[in-house]
Formats: sequence, structure tokens, C-alpha cells
Amino acid sequence: MADINDTFNDITGEQSFFVPGKESETKKKYKPFAKGEYFGHIVECESKIVEVKGGKHKARLYTYVFEASEENKDVTFQYKSNEGGMEETKGDCYIGSKFRGKVWRFLEPSKEDTFESYSEGNAGYLRFCQSIGIECPVEKRVIDGNDVEVQLLPNLSTEDMLGKPGIAFVDLGRPWTNNKGERKQYWDSKFIKTWADGKDRTISGAKDEIPF
Repeated sequence: MADINDTFNDITGEQSFFVPGKESETKKKYKPFAKGEYFGHIVECESKIVEVKGGKHKARLYTYVFEASEENKDVTFQYKSNEGGMEETKGDCYIGSKFRGKVWRFLEPSKEDTFESYSEGNAGYLRFCQSIGIECPVEKRVIDGNDVEVQLLPNLSTEDMLGKPGIAFVDLGRPWTNNKGERKQYWDSKFIKTWADGKDRTISGAKDEIPF
């Protein structure tokens, strides 16, 4: 009679294993996410133009995915346990974790446009550009008859963002309810700070333009 392993291999051409103890080791490594700063890189990004406040303003909304890197392994984080108390852990359990973030670039209307300017809303976009090493040159523009110094904000491409290092501040996002009536709340990248010693990371499959 053929060995049972030979029989399965002949049928499927595949092999599978279960190593006793591995499952429990994986469960022991799990830790709830912690509020705080994570080293990492932008690994995904996209953008689209949206109307804001019913069309009063118009903006390009950038969404990105930030992945925590190995440099977090020696960082001490505090997370909330299931019992409600705060516990400490090293950041090795968070390596590879991904957090979504977004940043708004409010657009300036042309003579033909009907939406209003909201340049003061671009403070976060300016900080985001500076944090990933993008220069925003200063120029003088005439606004309401006055000479005003402004910082020109670039239209970021995929190449500008993918693989860029940073320090993301991660916290719980706004809660929402799905179509099943279930309350959901994810951990998001609220903003990104400069990682002075961080190195660019090559992201496979990167394109020159952001997909819409």
C-alpha cells in the first residue's frame, strides 16, 4: 500500500506542514497597537480631486499607507491591555504594520472657477512636503492688492512619495459604522514628521504618476 504522504503528493503536487507550538508563539507575539511615533516608509499612495463643503472649496486629497520599519524594534511603546491598564512592549511586534493616512492640498481657483480659495488649509500639506524632503520655494504674489510672500506647494507624484522615510504619529481614527451596523475604528497615521537618519526605500512596481 502506498504511503499516505505519497498519495497526497501525487494528487495535489503540494506539501503542507503544521509545526506544533508555532501557533501559540504567534498568539503570544500579538500586542494591541499603541498610540505614538513609529519609524517607517510610505509604501502606497494615490490621489483624487474632491469638492469640500458642498463645493465651496476644492482640494486634491492624497491618501497613503505607512509601513512600520525594523527601527521600531528597540523603541518602547505603551498600549492599553484588554483589562484596561497600560502595559509596555518593545516595538518589534509592530514591524511591518501598516497605517493609512491622508493629507489635503487645497486648490486655488482660476477666473473661470466658482469655488473659493482656502490657502490657510494647506498648513498640513506644507508640513507633509517638508517632512519627506520636498522643497516649497517662497515667492511674492499680489493678493488683494498687496505683495505677499507665499510658499509654492507642489503637486506630488508617486515618485515624490513612495519609499520616503518618516516618523508617523499613530492614533485611533474616527469611529464609523458599516452597513451591518457594526462600529469600526482603525489606527491611522495622523501626520508624518521628518526622520533625519531615515533612508529611502525602493518600492517594487512604483510608477511615475499617482493613480486616480
